Amino acid sequence: MNRMPRPLRSFRLTVYSATNVLLAPLAILGVVVAVSVLIVLIIGIQSGLPLTPEASMEMNYNMGAILSIPGFLVALGALTVNRQFATALAFGSTRRDFWLGSSLGFLVVSLVTGIGSVLLLWLEKATDYWFIGARALDVFFLGQGDPWQTFLTITAVCLCSLFLGAGFGTVFRAWGHRAVLAAAIGLGLVLCGGIALTVWQWDSWVPTLAPLGAWLVTIGTAALGVIAAAGSFVVNRRSTI
Repeated sequence: MNRMPRPLRSFRLTVYSATNVLLAPLAILGVVVAVSVLIVLIIGIQSGLPLTPEASMEMNYNMGAILSIPGFLVALGALTVNRQFATALAFGSTRRDFWLGSSLGFLVVSLVTGIGSVLLLWLEKATDYWFIGARALDVFFLGQGDPWQTFLTITAVCLCSLFLGAGFGTVFRAWGHRAVLAAAIGLGLVLCGGIALTVWQWDSWVPTLAPLGAWLVTIGTAALGVIAAAGSFVVNRRSTI
């Protein structure tokens, strides 16, 4: 253990259990697929199965795959910096080593989830939408069946969620729960302000933003993730055991 580069010690702590860490986000995506199939089965009681192509396209704006993952990964990011920080430093890691190793672990979790989402997408398309017209991955916000966009979007969502959790966790380590509450409120106000500004200037921004389509989700999530990563790195230097 002592011969291992110090950042890799934190990396091993982050991916300590393949079942709990690497497979859990994929299991969540599997639940999203199952729920989508269940909804279609219920709809099919009256309309018949499989759904017509027109009826199947009504699920084109299903955001379950994007909205289901952040909750678990934000919690995982926060737990990583709170539960493993003292352990990493006890093994001789510096705060910088800990952040680098944890970030590498976050990247691996995100890439595995992104690859898994593409495999589910291919399976969904190969089975003609799970044999009944149920769309979970082949949807607008994931690139309408584009594997590359699906991979990038899911990976960006995972990284953003993990670094947001790590950011809140490092704020807690540095200044306590009141600072976490203040940071959460501040982030909420910034996001609400951004949405309000977008709505206010909608007519001015539509010509620029509309051509991006679903890529806006990927770009916006990635930008928020970069900010969260930078914030967690800075605050991590002030964290205490």
